[in-house]
Amino acid sequence: MVISVKRKGRRSEKALRGLMIFLAVLFLLQGILFSTGFMLPCLLTTGAYFWYSHASRREYEYTIEDGRMLIERVASTGRTALHEFRLDDLEALATPDDPCVARYKKGGEEKIPKFDYTSYEEDVPYYTMIVKEGDRKIKLLLDLSQEAIGLIRRANPEAVRC
Repeated sequence: MVISVKRKGRRSEKALRGLMIFLAVLFLLQGILFSTGFMLPCLLTTGAYFWYSHASRREYEYTIEDGRMLIERVASTGRTALHEFRLDDLEALATPDDPCVARYKKGGEEKIPKFDYTSYEEDVPYYTMIVKEGDRKIKLLLDLSQEAIGLIRRANPEAVRC
């Protein structure tokens, strides 16, 4: 099973893009009216705008098959594997407010690295997954469908608590 997640842009990203466009146009007008020395900042701001719009696109893909889960970042240049683990190594899968994952929250008993691969859509529920990856535990925030939760439940029923 494959689940694709496209991250929604934040308001601050839209404001930053608007600022870059404004500065590029301002530098262009100054270069035309006053001095061609302002063309270099115009070119640099335009380049930064295109680089930022390319780098800020976030798409993730979760693949669940054969008792394994793979999380990849999908970009126009290709795919990058971020995490791969067996579902047997799953310690907990629950909603973020569930007591079984409360000790891993910010300010909780255990401090573990957190990786957010959600879409930031308000109407899409996300789940907290605690996984043993190698010799350390990690916390993953994922947008999972009920079908995916059912597959994980069949592979590791004692870890699923939602």
